[in-house]
Amino acid sequence: MTMNNRKMNNYSLMRISAVFVLAVALVTSTLAIPFLPRTGAEPLTPPNKPNAPEPADNSTGVSISADLSWKCSDPDNDTLTYDVYFGTITTPPKVSSNQSNISYNPGTMSYSTKYYWQIVAWDNHSESSNGPQWVFTTEAKVNTPPVFGTPSPTNGSINNLLSLSWSIPISDSDGDSFSWWIQCSNGQKTNKTGASNGTKSLSLLGLAYSTTYKVWVNATDPTGSHLFTRKWYTFKTKPTQAMSVIITKPIQGEFYFNDAEKMSLSGNNTIVYGKITISANVTSTADIAWVEFKADGKQIANLTNVTGDTISYLWKPIIQFNSALSLKRTITVIAHDTEGNNASANITITKWRFHPLPWIMAGMALASRLVLHTTVVGLFYNVQQSRFSVSFYVLRAHYKTVGPLQMRKGNIHFKHCTGGILIGPTTLTRIGPFHKFAIGSFTFIGNVNADKIGLGGSLLSRILQRR
Repeated sequence: MTMNNRKMNNYSLMRISAVFVLAVALVTSTLAIPFLPRTGAEPLTPPNKPNAPEPADNSTGVSISADLSWKCSDPDNDTLTYDVYFGTITTPPKVSSNQSNISYNPGTMSYSTKYYWQIVAWDNHSESSNGPQWVFTTEAKVNTPPVFGTPSPTNGSINNLLSLSWSIPISDSDGDSFSWWIQCSNGQKTNKTGASNGTKSLSLLGLAYSTTYKVWVNATDPTGSHLFTRKWYTFKTKPTQAMSVIITKPIQGEFYFNDAEKMSLSGNNTIVYGKITISANVTSTADIAWVEFKADGKQIANLTNVTGDTISYLWKPIIQFNSALSLKRTITVIAHDTEGNNASANITITKWRFHPLPWIMAGMALASRLVLHTTVVGLFYNVQQSRFSVSFYVLRAHYKTVGPLQMRKGNIHFKHCTGGILIGPTTLTRIGPFHKFAIGSFTFIGNVNADKIGLGGSLLSRILQRR
C-alpha cells in the first residue's frame, strides 16, 4: 500500500470516529436534558397572605354567635388549606388545622371580651403565608325584662269553673329578682316583690256563669333592665248548669202523722205531726257532693257521699211544751255538686208541738184517783185470773189500795185473797213445782179481800179442785 493510500484510510477512519462521537454525544445530551436541573427557571411562590377578615380588625360590638371568615388566593392557583389560631390571649392557640373552608365557627363567645385570631395559608407545595393577627371585641350583654309563659287556663279558653286558680310562669333570663302583679277584671288581685323564677297564681272565687274575664299581668326587674313586661289574657266561665232541687215530701196541702200521709187539706197548708222524712229530688249534670237540710235557716243535717236522685232525711225535732201548740217552720234543702254549683228548694209547714204522752200520763193519774184499785207486791201461790176477778194465796206481800177520797196500805201473810179485774202492768215470775209459786206485782180493781186459810188448807183445796 502506498503512503498516500494509507493516509487516506487514516483520514477516513478519523472522520468516521468523529461522526460516531458526535452522534453519541447528541444522543446522550438528548436523554440527559429532562433529568438535569433547570438553570434559570421560574421559582415556586407561596400563597398570598390571608386578608379581608370578618369580623373586621379592631371591630367592637361583635355578636357572641358570629363566625370568623377571610379571603386568600395563590399566585400559582394551587389548592390552599388553612390553620386557624383563636383565643383571648395575644398568642392564641391553634384551634383548627388543614381546613379547606375560609370560615370558622368559634361557638358562643363571651360578652364584652377581646378575641385574637390569625390565619396561616398553605399550598400543596408546602409553601405557607402567615396572615396578620386580627382582634375584635364582642358585644356587651343586654339585660332583658322578665318574660311570661303560657297561662292556665289558657288565653281565650272557655267553660272554666266558677272558682279556680289562674296561674302563669314568670322568669328572668338574667337571674334578676323581679316584682309582679296579677289582677282580674272582677277586682281580685295579688302581687309580690323580690320574686324568683316560677309560676305565679291568683285564686278566683265567686265568678259568674257565661262571663268573659280579663287578667292583667305586669312584671319588672328593678335591679336589672328596669323595664316592664305587660300583657293581658282572657277566659270565659261555663254556662249555667241544669241543676235543680224539688222537695217531694212533705208536699203542700197534706197532713202527715208520724211520717205517714193521712189526708189532703184545702189550700196550700201543710201540717206535720211527729217525725217526718224530708225527701228531695236532686238533678245535676255533675256529681252531687253533699246535701244540706235546714229548718228555719239552722242546719239539721249535712249528708255527704250521696247517691241516686232522691235524697232523704228523717227529721225528729225535739218536743217542746213551753210555747204554742203549733209553729210555722220553713224547711230548706240545698244541694252542692262537684263543680261548685248549688241549688235549693224550701217548703213552709205547720209543725204541731202537741204530743199525747203528757195527756196519757195525766189521764192515768186522774184515773188512779177516780177508780178504786189495789196493787200487791210479794210472793204468791196459785195466782188465777178469770174474766171478772183474780184469786191468789199470799205467802208474804205488801198492798196499796187507792180510790176516790181514800188510800190504804198494809202487809198480808199466809192468806187467801181475791180481787177485781186485773189492770195495769203485771210482772210475775213463776217458780217452784208446777210453776204455781210466783214473785212480783200486779194491780186489780177494787179492794183486796183476804180469808185466813193456812198453807196446808190452800194446798188441800188445790188438790180437791184438781179432782
